[in-house]
Amino acid sequence: MADPLTRPIQVFLDTQRLIQVQPTKPRGPKKDFFAGDNAGFQKHKAKIVKEIEQAGKELAGRGDPAGFVMVQMREEGLGKSYRPLGALFTAQHRFALIGGASIGQMYFQATPEALQELAALVQAKAEIEPRLVENEETGEFEERVTAYRSEVGAIEEVRLPIAADRLDFSARDAISWLETENVIGGYVVELFRPNVDVTPIAVTSMISRFRERLEELGGVIAVPFSDRSVEFSSPGLTLSVDLRVGGPSQIILPTLRQSSEGDDGSEVDVVDYGDTAPVRARIGVPDRTATRHQQLLDVLASEALVRRIELPLRLEASPATSNVDDAQAKIPAPVGSETYPVVGVVDAGVANVAQLSPWRAGGSGPITPGDRDEDHGTFIAGLLAGGPSLNPMLAASLEAVPCRHFDITVMPRRGMLSQYYETPDEFFDQLEAEVQRAKSESGVRIFNMSLGAPGIRKGLGYSSFAASLDRIALAHDVIFVVAAGNLRGLEARPEWPEAPEDALTMLATRAIAEERITAPGEHLYGLTVGALNPEGVFGVTPDVPTAYSRRGPGPGGARKPELAHYGGSLSRSGNTSGLYSITPTGAITDGSGTSYATPLTTASLATLDHRLEGRAARETLLALSVHKAQRPKILKAKPLRAVARDFVGFGVPVQAERALSDDPHSITLVFSDILPPRRELSFVFTWPRSLTSSTGKCRGRVDVTLAHTPPIDAAFDAECQRVQLQAQLYQLEEKINAKGEIIIDPQPMLNHCDSQLPEHLEYTERYLLESGLKWTPIKRYEKNMPRGCGSASEWRLSLKALTRAGAIFPQAGVRFSLLMTISDPSAAAPVYEEVRAEILRRGLRLADITVAQRVRSRGA
Repeated sequence: MADPLTRPIQVFLDTQRLIQVQPTKPRGPKKDFFAGDNAGFQKHKAKIVKEIEQAGKELAGRGDPAGFVMVQMREEGLGKSYRPLGALFTAQHRFALIGGASIGQMYFQATPEALQELAALVQAKAEIEPRLVENEETGEFEERVTAYRSEVGAIEEVRLPIAADRLDFSARDAISWLETENVIGGYVVELFRPNVDVTPIAVTSMISRFRERLEELGGVIAVPFSDRSVEFSSPGLTLSVDLRVGGPSQIILPTLRQSSEGDDGSEVDVVDYGDTAPVRARIGVPDRTATRHQQLLDVLASEALVRRIELPLRLEASPATSNVDDAQAKIPAPVGSETYPVVGVVDAGVANVAQLSPWRAGGSGPITPGDRDEDHGTFIAGLLAGGPSLNPMLAASLEAVPCRHFDITVMPRRGMLSQYYETPDEFFDQLEAEVQRAKSESGVRIFNMSLGAPGIRKGLGYSSFAASLDRIALAHDVIFVVAAGNLRGLEARPEWPEAPEDALTMLATRAIAEERITAPGEHLYGLTVGALNPEGVFGVTPDVPTAYSRRGPGPGGARKPELAHYGGSLSRSGNTSGLYSITPTGAITDGSGTSYATPLTTASLATLDHRLEGRAARETLLALSVHKAQRPKILKAKPLRAVARDFVGFGVPVQAERALSDDPHSITLVFSDILPPRRELSFVFTWPRSLTSSTGKCRGRVDVTLAHTPPIDAAFDAECQRVQLQAQLYQLEEKINAKGEIIIDPQPMLNHCDSQLPEHLEYTERYLLESGLKWTPIKRYEKNMPRGCGSASEWRLSLKALTRAGAIFPQAGVRFSLLMTISDPSAAAPVYEEVRAEILRRGLRLADITVAQRVRSRGA
């Protein structure tokens, strides 16, 4: 029951009134990356010219009519405005930006002739001596450079992709992988997405040559995989490629047509797959000959059209451990007249055991009873229905309202996966169908997913598994909550020490790349969950990351995981894990794994959705789930702030009731809408009177959370988010300018959460990109002013957009939810009533969040 002193958080019903045309800023002069070092630029220019010429010669030497050149930006040139898209790699010069790899890497479609002509252009127009221009304000002469010199100076390297860029495993490794359990289909081969408009004949020829090279091998089965797009993205071109003994090759490749206008008004590529009659991957006997696989991999790795080759998709439930007790678990039954949140449990089945059957809301899936493995899914369903009763020591941190489960059985027991799915697309099609069914039959919007695909995610990239999950989430207005994945056996870390300095020492000995989250944990339209140690486990520090929990970040440094919960400690030396649930026979069991921390978070999100009657926008649910999340005190120690975010994100979510309410000394405002192109949200308000001094100094605290749904293009990998939104809060100070006029001088006040730098680092563009402080779908900001600051009571909350270089902001806009909490840390000032009254005085419309969605759905 809600505290009678609490107040519901407030939602703006007319956010569109606050969205206005964004003022355009005049462009400044081009940056000279070799300012004062003309000799250095001359040497650098010669290097770049030579690399461009060499790329053209290599492409021509291979007989390829077209190819793709990789351009790596220098550290200083990572910013959007420095990318070589204005003067060098332009459509006018017959280039097209078609993708990327790691941060600062871009792929351009090119022909041998275009590269040779570009080399000559750079040689002629990238000046060694900048011109002198008089500064109108100072009267002094300053050096100015052309776009040619600026863009050339920002580039580190230009080259054609090599085999090592496409392939990082051997045929022997591949065969060993293919012979393991739970592998679906063949190699996941991602193709570059050519732009037909720039060089149509060359593109057609390139695709034809690729087909011929595959057909010459014989026995090649190649079928489209995940060719459907995420919102605003052009279609991906990905194949599942395998070998069969004897017989002709069966290959379906894309036929690209020129661009057309999409539903949002932007241009999208049109892709046909020709004759798409089903190609059955099981035709013939699988060929596991090392020499044959090496031949196939050699062709793929040397083919210009191929961007990346991944091992076949291998699915597994996030591994977890458990110890069974003899006692029967006790889970209270549902109250007959009550309605409960429903969670879709995507797993290998939930047992129809007496304690859980009353909590079953439905179920579906293709897996027959004999092929189910219900241990894992039953443990998860037990936590959803009886988490607090089974774990009384953790009850204060768990959602008080139990959840029903919708049993989505898409995963069979080990060794049976290939009997149900021949290609990855078959699995994702089945998953999508089950999601639709669960939503249609039981209104499910929140899905708990503890399935992972180890080995397919590279660096800070974005896997095909994550892209497929995001596509389903967006298409059906649902949210997947995914486990971060577990380190197994000897991979596990030592237990986290209690002293922060000792923890840093332990982490310094670990290889970060080997501990990163497992696909699809890097998905961008949902949540990912890490695991914490619970209290009461002998020899284990509570409230710190478990020894097995994998770490972020996500694509290009995006914040992953966003949240963490208690997942049970790694069972060692006979210890119990400290987290309890139920077995398929109804017995009590304890277990550990990020897959068991995940349902504790899923329950909170599902309860939020239930309280808001399933009407809240996805972005609002995501923002609410992280806005008041708190890290355990031990992880707030200064040495750990920059490290802990990669393990626990924003922390442990609060119970839904608390997330939806405020105390009298605080108020939370929700802005939820769509931000159109070239627009910004601007909300001007007065700081609470009780927190403002007579001189205008403002004290208190402000917390801001932003969740938005950026357009994603998987072809750009680490830079797959093509648009980002960013919030800022300004105190509107007055000052006198040089003319003696009083003007408004906005002072930015917000800081990113966890923005404190580790020692010996600077706020470089790369750090901002890789730390999730810039390109991430969910952001949190804060400002604490215990002693007060400034001299103005007028403030402005702003929301603006930034696009990647070469990206186009979608005409349909970007959906967002922005939450701002103003509070008095001393818990004395009547902030809620003061702020709400001041907003209503300005003629804006507010409503309690529990009724706001209903009002909106009626069009009021």
